[in-house]
Amino acid sequence: MTRKPSTNNDGPDPSDELREKFDRRQVLRGLGAGTTVTALSLGSVGTAAAATTTVSGGGDALQNAIDGASDGDTLVVTDSATYDPVTVDVSVTIETDADPTIEGDGGTGAAVSIEADDVTFAGFTVTNPDGLLGIKVQTDYDGATIEDNTVEDVGPTGRLGVTGIIVGQGDHDDIEISNNVIQNLDQETTDDSGFPTVNGILFDADGSTPGTITNTAVNNNVIRDVESDIAPLGIVVQHETDGVDINNNEIRDLTAADDTDSDPSDGVDFGFTFAQGINIASPSTADTVVNHNVIENITSAETILPEAVKIDGDGGGVKFRANQFLVAVGLNNRNGTDGGSRDPSDDPVIDAKNNWWGSRKGPEEADFNQDADDDKRSDVVGNVTYEPFLRNPPGKNSNKGNGSP
Repeated sequence: MTRKPSTNNDGPDPSDELREKFDRRQVLRGLGAGTTVTALSLGSVGTAAAATTTVSGGGDALQNAIDGASDGDTLVVTDSATYDPVTVDVSVTIETDADPTIEGDGGTGAAVSIEADDVTFAGFTVTNPDGLLGIKVQTDYDGATIEDNTVEDVGPTGRLGVTGIIVGQGDHDDIEISNNVIQNLDQETTDDSGFPTVNGILFDADGSTPGTITNTAVNNNVIRDVESDIAPLGIVVQHETDGVDINNNEIRDLTAADDTDSDPSDGVDFGFTFAQGINIASPSTADTVVNHNVIENITSAETILPEAVKIDGDGGGVKFRANQFLVAVGLNNRNGTDGGSRDPSDDPVIDAKNNWWGSRKGPEEADFNQDADDDKRSDVVGNVTYEPFLRNPPGKNSNKGNGSP
C-alpha cells in the first residue's frame, strides 16, 4: 500500500473511481519526458496489472515516471544521465541497468525522499553537494529496500546532521539497507551552526516519542571517508529496536578534527571532538544483533578518544558477535541509561562475547573514555561481558562467535 488509511468514513463515491482513471498519474503514464512503457499486462476487466517502464533522458524524467506510476510498477533507468531530486510517493521498484546519478539541490531536503510503503530503490549514485541528506525514508513508512547504491558527496551545510541514508521518526517495519557504499560525507561548523554532526546511516528518532523499528536489517554496507569538525558517526540507532540486524558492515576512515574545516579562521572550537563507528542511543532494545562488522581507522583529534561502539541508551537487548573492534575504545557502555550519574553499575550489561579486540589478549579495561590506552589493543569501558573473546580476527561471515552463548 502506498498511503496510510483514509480517515473518511463516508464510504466510497463511485465517481471517485472514474476520476481516478483520469488523474495526473494516469495521464502521465507513458507521456513523461524521456519515458517509454515497455510492458503492460492487463488483469481483470478495468484493472491494470503491474507495468515496467523504461526511463531515460535525465532531468525530471524520473520524477515524471514516478508521477505516472501505480503501485507495484517497476521503473528501469536505462542511461547514465544525471537526474533531478525525486519524491517516491507510490509503491514502486526503481532500478537501473546503467550508471545514473540523482543529484540533490543542495538544500535541507533529501536527494531521494521515500514517502510510500513498499518502495525498492536500487543501483544509483546519489549526491547532494552542500546539501543535508542523501536518501530519506520519511516518517512511519514501511517496507523500504535501499540496496546497491553509492551515496557520496553530501554536505557540508554548516547546520544540522549531514547524513547519507536516514530513516525518519515514527514506527518502521521491514526496512532493508544493504550493499550500499556511503562515502565522502562532510560537515563543518560555522559561527551559527549549533552542534552539527555527520552520519553514514541514521535512524533518527524523536527523544520523547522515539518509535520502534522492527524486522530491520543494515547489512553489507561500506561507510568510509566521513569528515566533521566535531563528530562523524557511521551507524546511529535512536529508535527503540525489536528485531534488528546490523551485520557485515565495514566502517572506516571517519575523521573528527578542526583542520577538516575549509575555514579554520572562523574561530569555532568546541574544545573536543568525538568519532564513533556505531552509536546505540535506543531507549530500549530487543532481539538486536551486531555481528561481523569491521570498524577501524576512526580518528578523534581532541580530548575524547575514538570509539568503535558507543552505547548512549539501553544496549541490554543487543548481542555483539564476531566484530572487529580496531579502535582505541572498542565498546563504551558508560553514561548510557544511568541518568547522568556516571555510575556504570546502573547500566544494563552489554553482551559482547566472542569479538576481536585487536589483540590475542582481548580488550583492556578502562574506567572511562579518556582513561583508555590509544594503542592496537582496544579498550572496553563500563558494564560489558566480553569473555570469551576471539584470539584471531574472524573470517567474514564465519560462524565462529556468531550468536554463541
